[in-house]
Amino acid sequence: MKRVGDAVRSGLGWLLLAACLLLLLGQALPVGRTEQPAVPATGRSATVEAIPLPQGEICVNTLDAEALTALPGIGPVLAQAIASERQQGGPFHYPEDLLAVRGIGQGKLEDIRHMLDLREEEP
Repeated sequence: MKRVGDAVRSGLGWLLLAACLLLLLGQALPVGRTEQPAVPATGRSATVEAIPLPQGEICVNTLDAEALTALPGIGPVLAQAIASERQQGGPFHYPEDLLAVRGIGQGKLEDIRHMLDLREEEP
């Protein structure tokens, strides 16, 4: 009976060792994993894939602060904040990128979303 118990313990030991090796290999090999793109400190998107961009009336990536006041609820101070964020962080790729601007929350974004043009050059 002692031999059976020793054999079981030995088998369990080898099984545990094999499981540990598989876990280590799983950590070392990127099989089936996709790398997530790095997100810059601004919280804005690091990479842009070819997706249709909203094409409203106001091109937030090219217009100056004065022209951005045409957006509903955007006054001169907030328009300047948008222009400053664009200058520091680069062009806005998604409407949600505007959430990085202090003073623009989800509600204000929804109010202006239909008017946003996110192209990086003049239409």
